[in-house]
Amino acid sequence: MSFQEAIQYRTELHKLAELSGQEIKTAQYIQNKLEEMGFNVRSGVGGHGLVVDIDSGVAGPMVMLRADIDALPYADPNDPERIEAIHACGHDAHAAILLAAAPEIRKNLKKGKVRLAFQPAEESLQGALAMIKDGVLDGVDIVVGSHIRPVQDLPFGKYCASVNHVACATVEVRIDGKQAHAARPHLGINPIEAASQYIASVGLIKIDPNKSWSVKPTQIHSEVGATNSIPSFVKIAYDLRAQDNAALEAIIGRMKLAAAGLEGSFGAKASCEVTEYCPGPEYDEALGELFKETVAGTFGKETLGTNCGGGGEDFHFYKKAKPELRVLYYGIGSGAAPGLHDRNMNFNEAILPQASQLLVNVVGKILA
Repeated sequence: MSFQEAIQYRTELHKLAELSGQEIKTAQYIQNKLEEMGFNVRSGVGGHGLVVDIDSGVAGPMVMLRADIDALPYADPNDPERIEAIHACGHDAHAAILLAAAPEIRKNLKKGKVRLAFQPAEESLQGALAMIKDGVLDGVDIVVGSHIRPVQDLPFGKYCASVNHVACATVEVRIDGKQAHAARPHLGINPIEAASQYIASVGLIKIDPNKSWSVKPTQIHSEVGATNSIPSFVKIAYDLRAQDNAALEAIIGRMKLAAAGLEGSFGAKASCEVTEYCPGPEYDEALGELFKETVAGTFGKETLGTNCGGGGEDFHFYKKAKPELRVLYYGIGSGAAPGLHDRNMNFNEAILPQASQLLVNVVGKILA
């Protein structure tokens, strides 16, 4: 089979781009295609998610194949007040690859079960959690995901067995002081001064130097008022990145300790809240080796690329919710440029039929 229909699927999905949680037309398109193929589709899973189960009738593990379907928001150049949705991260490609592979997976399945999961709201980090809540992991033993990679990561036509995302979080710190006239600072508690000590303290955090990590303040706001008044509060936003979940948790713990120390040194009270959180990967090494064997057997050893990555992915909530899962998440060298999340991102669609064929072969290898 040529899998050429993957290109047409991507073209049509690209035009339907919708934001996280709003994937109504996208989900309907995917459902229509799946039903035309003869699949029984469960819709409305975790919002606009779709699930299809394929059963070989022979006992074996269940493999879930996940493709995300949402797009990114950008201001319209002609009307900055208008937000438009654009597939600038390749989710249209991921859905097209899985759609094109679906009938061949069904045709060739000899053992176990396969669950096709078209997931909404990846960009908002809410889709995986919502699908988990709706039972998408029930009975699942293995989860497989993938992502097209930019030219900076992988050359066109190469594949890597591991996309090394990071654990990441947004932390918001609120420091409450005491308002006073700036001419009588001794009657107040200045949260800006306390904030500067807090930022300095966080800058001195040290964790395992063998792990990569970063902590950056990205926003700071104080109470709006007169310039000759000490404000009553300050808010600081932090972006956190860490190589693994343990490192991220260590950073958050030390940030909370630093916040608690402000009351003793300044009299200011501080809260430290994690407002966004995305776990890092915990991949199954055996599945990674199996993937490499499959790539080499399908396209040749020269198509194997080195592992790449960066950024975060809500895919990793699946493993966090069900620790016994075996997980594989691989990269597809698509020639994407100038880079992911650039509104003008584009890639070489010739990779789509290849990627669909590879997915079929990977499933066949896992369930051999």
